[in-house]
Amino acid sequence: MSAIQLTLDRQLARTVRFTARLKSRPVASRPVAKVVSGLDLLARGVFHVWRNRRYLSALKLANMAVVNVQFKLKTERVVGRPYKMKIESTNICNTKCQLCPTGLGIEGRPKGKMTLEQYKRLIDQLRRYLYTVDLSMWGDPLIVPEIYEMIRYAHDRGIWTYISSNLHAFKPNKGQAEALVRSGLDMLTCSLHGASQATYEAYQPGKSFEEAVAKVRQIVEVRRRLKSATPAVQLNFVVTRYNEHERAAFQELADELGCTAVFSTASMNVRFLGLDKKLQPLGLAADVLAKKTREHLERWLPKDGSHVLGPYRQMLEGSFRGEEFNGRKMFDCSWPWLMSVINWDGTVCACCGSFDPAEDLGNALQRPFAEIWNGPKYRMARRSFKRKLKPSQCENNPCATCPGFMV
Repeated sequence: MSAIQLTLDRQLARTVRFTARLKSRPVASRPVAKVVSGLDLLARGVFHVWRNRRYLSALKLANMAVVNVQFKLKTERVVGRPYKMKIESTNICNTKCQLCPTGLGIEGRPKGKMTLEQYKRLIDQLRRYLYTVDLSMWGDPLIVPEIYEMIRYAHDRGIWTYISSNLHAFKPNKGQAEALVRSGLDMLTCSLHGASQATYEAYQPGKSFEEAVAKVRQIVEVRRRLKSATPAVQLNFVVTRYNEHERAAFQELADELGCTAVFSTASMNVRFLGLDKKLQPLGLAADVLAKKTREHLERWLPKDGSHVLGPYRQMLEGSFRGEEFNGRKMFDCSWPWLMSVINWDGTVCACCGSFDPAEDLGNALQRPFAEIWNGPKYRMARRSFKRKLKPSQCENNPCATCPGFMV
C-alpha cells in the first residue's frame, strides 16, 4: 500500500470512528438523529468500499444497488443476481455439535464433497456479480484437501472469501496454517462456543478446548510471521444456557489471541423435533411435540433474554403459529434477494437454514443459476413475504411459514 493509500485508509478509519461516536450520543431531535445516522452510514459505506476495492467493480456495485432496491420492494422476480453466496465445499463434519442437524446425525442430502472442477465452473459462472463467497455450510470445509486451492481460485477472481471451521481436521504443523494464510482467505471463523473445557465439550462432545485454542494461536502466529493482514480471525460463541456465564472470559480470550469475539444467537432447530433421523414425521400428537419442544428450549435457551428470539418465547408460551408468517415476517430476511446457497452437489437452497432436500430449488451444476434464481420456486419463496400463499404453493417452500429466521 502506497503512502497516499495508507493515509487515506487511516483518515477514513478516523472518520468512521468519529461518526460512530456522534451516533452513540443522545441528540435533541429526531431529524438531527436521522442526519447523524445517515452520515455514519455514508462514512461506513465509503470506508467499506475503499477497504474492499479489489473485490468491487462498477458492475458489482450496480448489481448490489439494484438487488437491494428490489429487496426493499419485495419483488418476486429479481433483475440482479445474489452478490453473497454460500458454495458448500462439503457437508461432512467430524464433530457432534448439539444444536446442528449434521452433528445430531440427521440425514439430509447424501454426504460428499464438491470437486474442484465443479467449484471452478460455478465461480466462473457467478464471478461477474459475486462479491463474497462462503465455503461453509453443513460440514467443515477444512476436511476438503482442495480447500486452499478453492479459496485461492475465488480470491484471484476478485471475490472476498470466508470459511467457518471447528479446526478439528486442521493440521497447522503439517503446513496447513501457512497454506491457509497464503490462500488469500479474507476471514476465518473458529467455532469455540466456550471459554473452558466444560462449556466447550457441552456443545462439541469429546473434543479438546486447549487443542482448538492452540490451533488458533498457530494461525495468528503464522499470519504475523508472513506479515499478512489476512485472514481476519473471529471466534464464534453461540450463546446457550451452558455457556452464557463465560461471555466475559471468552471476550478476554479473544483479546489475548488477537481475534474478534462474535456472540451469536443460536438457532434451536426445533423444526427437526417432530422428525426422525431420515426427516420423516414421527407422528407425535400436538401436545407431545409441544412438550418435547418446551423441554428442548428450556435446556438450551440462555436465561439472558437478549440472546433469545421472539419465536422461541412464543413456543415456550404455546402461542407460536407458523402459518401466521405466510404473507408476513417477524424478521426482514434478505436471503431470497441478496444471497443464495449452492450445496456440494449443486442443489440450490433459499437460505442457510434449509437442510431438507425436498426444499431444493434446482441444481446449478445441471442448469444455469440464472434460470433457478427466477424460477417458480424462488418466486414463490419471495411472494410469501408480501402475499399469503395457497396451500399448494406452500408445499416444500421453506419461506412459507418461516418468521424470517429459520427456527
